[in-house]
Amino acid sequence: MLLFIFRHGIAEDHGPDGTDDSRRLTDEGKRKTREAVVGLSCIAGKPEVLLSSPLVRARQTAEIAAQVFDMDTQVCDALGIGPAGDVVRELRKMEEDVVMIVGHEPQLSILAEMLCTGDEAIGYIQLKKAGCIAIETPINEGAARGGGRLLWIATPAMLRGLAER
Repeated sequence: MLLFIFRHGIAEDHGPDGTDDSRRLTDEGKRKTREAVVGLSCIAGKPEVLLSSPLVRARQTAEIAAQVFDMDTQVCDALGIGPAGDVVRELRKMEEDVVMIVGHEPQLSILAEMLCTGDEAIGYIQLKKAGCIAIETPINEGAARGGGRLLWIATPAMLRGLAER
């Protein structure tokens, strides 16, 4: 599986109802996220499936990606704030070869490290908002942890720079 791990864009500090779950992308977050996804589309093919956390800011980010890639999104509850192992279990069920997920820190960085090293507590990776990690992983072939190969990590500025070309 080729897995694109994308962190949600810049969000407001407090949601309209005061909860973390309802935090929305700011106008700047929407703009920068769109530019980053356009940049991503310059170096990555269209994913076969686009999965999003159920939290508002991630769903909005995934909707932007869906517009750029001209596809639909699916909500994946495991991508909400929770253990990365839950995401691993969901990814193992996938038959698609190119998957993009949209979620949150620290879960996404922990997931990337887990897929590549088998360890979830290293702390070497930190994914910025509207940044992306590409990993080639045998996860859909039954591997639970480790065995993945980190292809690249792109900051949002790098992705936006690609969009300007």
